[in-house]
Amino acid sequence: MSEKNSKPKTLVTLLLDRSGSMEKVREDTIGAVNSYVRKLRESDGDIRFSLVLFDSDFSGNMELKKVSVGKKVSKMKELTGEDFEPRGGTPLIDAACATIRAVAESVKGREDTRIVIALQTDGDENHSRENSWQDLKALISQKEKFGWEFLFMGCGIDAYRQGAQMGISRSKTLSYGADSIATKAAFEATAMNTAMYASGTSASMEYTAGQKKSAGDES
Repeated sequence: MSEKNSKPKTLVTLLLDRSGSMEKVREDTIGAVNSYVRKLRESDGDIRFSLVLFDSDFSGNMELKKVSVGKKVSKMKELTGEDFEPRGGTPLIDAACATIRAVAESVKGREDTRIVIALQTDGDENHSRENSWQDLKALISQKEKFGWEFLFMGCGIDAYRQGAQMGISRSKTLSYGADSIATKAAFEATAMNTAMYASGTSASMEYTAGQKKSAGDES
């Protein structure tokens, strides 16, 4: 088997908040996500990319919109305003649990795929009905034991408090500012760390102090 064929795939999933409060950073987020994807394309790794948007409908039910699922990053189309229309509440716990379980099901029985899940929100959990913080924390802990990588980006909030509730380490949490420069810096930092991990250049997904500072994270 050639080195090219034996290189493990990296499945990257971005769970992106589409709740109503994201309207204030809508255009900045669309641009940042597209920059994120372009940065992933620069990796020498074999990256498959899933983009999932989450919010709740007017009845309070959690909804997931799958923009892409396991697509080669080179084939990803740009995110548009039609794809990303903020509305509803923030069922972060239920959305994260559902996404993690769906990814686990998709790679069942495969040992050639590394998993990266990046979670993003700009608000506090307020609409989950099926799962608790303890459920999500236990699920993340279980998957980390199998080598899964989790990153958490919080826009204009105390991301470290929410990250701790999920069990995501401070080094893999980013609390970024709600402006265009910080938003772009946050997504580019996340993409850079992911690209390096996928290519084998770096074994760590941790944010550097410089990356945090550029994103307006003063922790």
